[in-house]
Amino acid sequence: MSTNWMRHFELQLIDDKGQGIVLSDFKVTFSIQRNDNRWPAYADVKIYNLSTETQNKILSQEFSRIVIIAGYDGLDVSQSDVVPASEVGKVRYIDDNSDGRNDDSNYGVIFSGDITFSVTGKENITDSYIIIVANDGEKAFREATICATLEKGYTLRDEYNMLMRYLEPYGIKKGVEPVFPDTVYPRGASYYGMVAEYLSELAADLNATWQFSYGKIDFIQEEYARKAVVVLNADTGLVGMPQQTIGAGVNVTCFINSKIQLHSLIQLDQASVYRAQLSNEQVLQSGGIREQEINGNLVTTGLAQKEAPASIATDGVYIVRYISYRGDTRGNTWYMDMACEARGAQDGISDSTVNKWL
Repeated sequence: MSTNWMRHFELQLIDDKGQGIVLSDFKVTFSIQRNDNRWPAYADVKIYNLSTETQNKILSQEFSRIVIIAGYDGLDVSQSDVVPASEVGKVRYIDDNSDGRNDDSNYGVIFSGDITFSVTGKENITDSYIIIVANDGEKAFREATICATLEKGYTLRDEYNMLMRYLEPYGIKKGVEPVFPDTVYPRGASYYGMVAEYLSELAADLNATWQFSYGKIDFIQEEYARKAVVVLNADTGLVGMPQQTIGAGVNVTCFINSKIQLHSLIQLDQASVYRAQLSNEQVLQSGGIREQEINGNLVTTGLAQKEAPASIATDGVYIVRYISYRGDTRGNTWYMDMACEARGAQDGISDSTVNKWL
């Protein structure tokens, strides 16, 4: 069992050859957003007081990719994990295969993506910074095109495999694969344009969503969820009380935990979920508000409005649909905020809420 002890942070900038530098010992603030739709995950990273030489390397696009590893080292921290005072604030050089995890640790990659742009500035007379903005799968999303045909008798699996071949030049690999129907199409099909658009059409045919995730592409169908359940309470990193909302699921904040990803299952104490408060107007317009158990979830019914409070899982198990990371290597901020929905819930996350996350 890992322990939330001794924060762990690595910031790697990597070039096209897989070589790069580590900037982990500098003051860094970061914000990362990862959503259950096709839009690439977004990272905004601010690094303080780099040398002019290192800043110029970043600005001249010497590095094409950024990797952020965060979490906790745990109690089993060996002497080799301690950075000497003389090395703090210095650039270290790495290859693309660095890993120093121990058995008690709880850290991992929370972002890996293409650098979109960078800009420098000064916060005050003494402190300079560089901001790096990156997106997961940005180049493939923006640049990958296709010109191909499939002969009559093709299946959606054939279409999927063909689209994957056009993503390979961008380093994108297969991630979570969907369940394909046995349908055989009697006519051929032609493809010309952006691969991302055809991925969206394929996802619609499969009743799925798709997204780039850590250099892979995942197709997520409605009932999919990662099997392992992460228990969240005050002892394992839960911060404050989970909040039932109207239209945005159940909102949860915890310390950064790389084991929790999109579509992960988390388990909460049902009694700890703070219920959404209905306004007097909502109560007056209702036809008799009730809370019923449907598919193992507590559902609020009888409201006149379209959006009702998010379903509460009677077993406390929720699927993570949105994650926002925020951290400061020199400050107290080290959190992930999540929007979750109960398994089998019919309410889900509203379109208006999803649009706010884009």
